[in-house]
Amino acid sequence: MAWKSVRLLLASLLMGSCGMYSFRGNLPVHIESVAIATVINQTSEYLLTDMAYDLVTDLFIRENVLRVGDSESADSELQLTVTRVTDKPATYDVEEIVEEWRIDIHLQVVWYDIARNRPLFEKKFSSFTHYPPGGDIGSDGVDNDGDGEIDESDEFGDPREFALRIALDQISTDILNEVLSTW
Repeated sequence: MAWKSVRLLLASLLMGSCGMYSFRGNLPVHIESVAIATVINQTSEYLLTDMAYDLVTDLFIRENVLRVGDSESADSELQLTVTRVTDKPATYDVEEIVEEWRIDIHLQVVWYDIARNRPLFEKKFSSFTHYPPGGDIGSDGVDNDGDGEIDESDEFGDPREFALRIALDQISTDILNEVLSTW
């Protein structure tokens, strides 16, 4: 009977400690909020400015690691610069016609501590993905976003634009992970 009580006590202690876990990790204590600055785009890909801003902002809001605010009231600021986008053929068929393209996106990111007037990190991020040369990805029979579902409702439109979104989504996750691992 005593062994059962000890196991119950240990289980409740373990569950109780899990309830206090925070994704905030070891972020500097004076930083409770972040502003996402307007994205600087050094490429001719005009879609990337708003797309990068929206994806990074949405991820920070969804994960609730830091409160997202404006640069006037935030403790820190993320400054993103799209530095390069490249397209190149990835695969060819037997007649040497491109079957799949590879798109690479490169960003320079600075996380700036407004309160202490210094950068917390400066880092380059990149990601790539593949896309077919044409058609609608909603009916191509491919899991374009890697979620295990083929041609579901979130896969539609221009393959290249969708590939840009997938690559930027990965970079957004990498940026969040870097913020979490900074301290």
